[in-house]
Amino acid sequence: MLVKMYVVITSFNELATIGKAVEQIICPNRDLWSSLQLIVIAPDEPTLKKAETICQKYKFENVQLVKDSGQGKPMALNIAVETITRGGVGILSDDLLILTDGDVYLGNEAIKNLLKLKDCGGVGGHPVSVDSRQNMFGYFSHLFCEAAHVRRLKDRHAPLAMMIVPMSGYLYAVRGDLLGQIFPIPTQVRAEDAYISQRILSLGYKIGYAPNALVYVKFPKNLGDWYRQKTRSLGGNVQLADPSLHLSPRRSVFQDLQMIFFPLLFAKSYKELYWSLLLYLLRLFLWVKIYYNHALKRYKSGSWERIESSK
Repeated sequence: MLVKMYVVITSFNELATIGKAVEQIICPNRDLWSSLQLIVIAPDEPTLKKAETICQKYKFENVQLVKDSGQGKPMALNIAVETITRGGVGILSDDLLILTDGDVYLGNEAIKNLLKLKDCGGVGGHPVSVDSRQNMFGYFSHLFCEAAHVRRLKDRHAPLAMMIVPMSGYLYAVRGDLLGQIFPIPTQVRAEDAYISQRILSLGYKIGYAPNALVYVKFPKNLGDWYRQKTRSLGGNVQLADPSLHLSPRRSVFQDLQMIFFPLLFAKSYKELYWSLLLYLLRLFLWVKIYYNHALKRYKSGSWERIESSK
């Protein structure tokens, strides 16, 4: 039976990056075109028009351009999945829903490596920073990508109850027959990748990790954007403790403590060691802020929040 792949690119005013995002899905996978369906969803016309232009350039016809209401990524994902399942498709266990963003781009073998892990409820890709390691925030991006990679390698062999790190929202895949049990996702969630990961685990399926499914990412380059991004992603994990979501979040400050020496071991120079020491203070403040906001229910909903310096 032919495996169908529904690749969803969620985007928001990504005119400068959506072209390469689309190219890296369709160009390296010409041999998969017969089973590949691309859905580009964005609230703005220029992004959708650019995606359409790229598909026309390479004569790729299996594409749907969907304009969403601009109410955030969870809503966009719900609309995309509704678009896919409206005709009764994407419901077989071998089918895959592949999710990625319009401001990142995939490695040439990324999709093929996701396809190799069919016995899991979901499969996460491997984010790689394209930022320079010669400045502090670029260094932080490389550190966090490597830390997540090491943790996910450990999780691959962990029992279901011990799996901690969610799939990366930059690139991940979900079994087609689980879509009806996961979607629609609550529109108030801030970290939809964490929510979907926890739903998969709660359904009794393991989460796989494809370390060779590379996705290249730009990260925040100043303190304000760094805090906004981390508050959204880590805070979104803590938000899953909300009783209305009926989940038990596994990501918390205690996972940081399990890798407390990693920043020191990652450093390769005195300058990087200084940045690692500074990171402990920044990370401590971040967690205090997250738990404070959560206790007072001050976290924002899942609306779009652009991190400009990462574009």
